[in-house]
Amino acid sequence: MISKSASDRSLIHAFLVLSAMGFALLVLAFLMPKTAAAAEGHDFVGYQKCKTCHKKEAIGNQVGVWLESRHAKAYETLGTDKAKKWGAEVGVTNPQTDDRCIKCHSTAHGVPDERVSNKFDRTAGVQCESCHGAGKDYKKKKIMMNRDKAIQNGLVVPTAEVCTGCHNDESPAWDEKAYTLADGSTVGFDFDQAVKKIAHPVPEGYDPSATGEAD
Repeated sequence: MISKSASDRSLIHAFLVLSAMGFALLVLAFLMPKTAAAAEGHDFVGYQKCKTCHKKEAIGNQVGVWLESRHAKAYETLGTDKAKKWGAEVGVTNPQTDDRCIKCHSTAHGVPDERVSNKFDRTAGVQCESCHGAGKDYKKKKIMMNRDKAIQNGLVVPTAEVCTGCHNDESPAWDEKAYTLADGSTVGFDFDQAVKKIAHPVPEGYDPSATGEAD
């Protein structure tokens, strides 16, 4: 028969273990960016896989547009003197390795290696899947041609909430007057204006079933 004191010690031990687990999960949740990339259940393939189709002019060359954007250079910017200065002000020694920075300046941060392709480059900045969700299960032509099916398989249609997971006042680059609204007031982020800066639509009338561009 277990003594009352031994039983109490077991209960206390179990409580401490569960508390530690809970704290660890809380820390992980804090470090994970609140973006499409954090969605569970789908694996990451990287922009190189997206480029197979989305580098072609017929479909809109979305990867080409991305390569010219600040998103593509997001990780690279963490190595600049300005980033290091901002980092030093909040106790960050190396912005390119600190979770507080790379959670929003890279894709699939915090996601275990078994959920990313072995060709995936974590230093390639804010890639397609940061905004559109991990793509392994929706990247095929037969799925991408059906919007509803693509969404069921992990495709994310970006919303303001997806963007503000990183574009918020946690960033040292945050400017609360960055955007001017129609009424003359200013805000740090405005989804409608921001998406126009990175617009990469599929050309109107494009038909992948006729051209085979999305094979």
